[in-house]
Amino acid sequence: MKPQASDDQFLALLLTNQDRIFRFVLSLVPSRSDSEDLFQQTCMTLWQNRQKYDPAAGGFSSWAFAIAHNHVRNFRRKESSRNKVLVSFDEGVEVALIATRQTYGGLLDQWHKALEHCVDHLNPRQRSILDQCYSADVPIKEVSKGFGSTPNALYKTLRHIRGILHECVRKTVTAGGEL
Repeated sequence: MKPQASDDQFLALLLTNQDRIFRFVLSLVPSRSDSEDLFQQTCMTLWQNRQKYDPAAGGFSSWAFAIAHNHVRNFRRKESSRNKVLVSFDEGVEVALIATRQTYGGLLDQWHKALEHCVDHLNPRQRSILDQCYSADVPIKEVSKGFGSTPNALYKTLRHIRGILHECVRKTVTAGGEL
C-alpha cells in the first residue's frame, strides 16, 4: 500500500506550492484571467485527486504541473474549437518551458522572491506605476493620463523601473538571496 498524505499535509503542500503552480500556468497562457481560471481548475483537480498523490513517487510540484498542463491543453482545444484566436506556443517551446520550470524551479522561485523584495523597495510613485501598468488591463495611454505624462514618457519610466528591479534582483540573488 502506498503512503498517502493526510488532508492537512496535502493542503499544506498545495498552499506552499500555489504561487509556483500559478506562475507555471501563467507562463503557458497569455491571458491573466484565463490563467486564474485554469489555476482554480487545477487546484480543484488536485484536491479531488489528493488520494492519488504519492509523496514517494516524486515531488508535489511536478505532479501539480502535469495536471495544470493537462488543463491548459484542454483549454486550448476548447478555445480553438470555438474559432477564437488564441496565442499559443509551438509544442516544442511548451515542452522546453515545462522542462526549464522543472529543472530550474528553485532558482525561478528565488528570483521571484527577490523580485518581490525589490518591488517593496521602490518609491511609492514607482510602485503605483507598476501596479497600474501590470495589474490591470488598462491601455498605457489611459495610465499615462493618470500620471500627467505621455505614453512614450511612461514607457521610458517603466524601462527605468525595470532596470532598477533587474539590478536589485541580480544583486539579491548573487548575494545569496538573503531577504
